[in-house]
Amino acid sequence: MNAPDTGRQRAVLLVEDDELVSDAVARSLVREGYLVLTAPTGHDAIGLLRTPGTAVDVVLLDVGLPDVSGADLCKRLRELFPTLPVVVCTGAAGPEEADELRRLGVARYLSKPIEVATLVAALRDVVVGQTG
Repeated sequence: MNAPDTGRQRAVLLVEDDELVSDAVARSLVREGYLVLTAPTGHDAIGLLRTPGTAVDVVLLDVGLPDVSGADLCKRLRELFPTLPVVVCTGAAGPEEADELRRLGVARYLSKPIEVATLVAALRDVVVGQTG
C-alpha cells in the first residue's frame, strides 16, 4: 500500500512528543511513500505550517502534547488552515475528548496502538478524499 499516485509525494506533518514513537511512525510512513515532517509540540507544528514553502497534505496528531491540548491545537489548525485535514491518533483521549475532536472536524480518529496498514489506509482515504 503506497501513498496516492498523484504525480508528487504526499506530505504528512506528524505531531508527536514521544521521540521513539515519532521516529517509528515516520520510518513506517516513509516506507509507504510519504514525505514526513515532524514536530514535537503544537507550537512547533504551527510554526512549521506557517513556514513559506511548506506543503503538507495532512496532519497526524497525537493529542497528548506537552504544550497544548489536542482540542486546542485542532481549533487553532481550523482557524489558520481550514482545509488542512487532521487525523488524530492517540491512546490518551477519553470518550468526551474524542467526541469533542470529532465535533472540531478531525478527518479520522484512531486509537493507539494502531497497525501501520490501518494508519496508512486512513491517511490515504483522507488525502484521496481531499483531492478528489
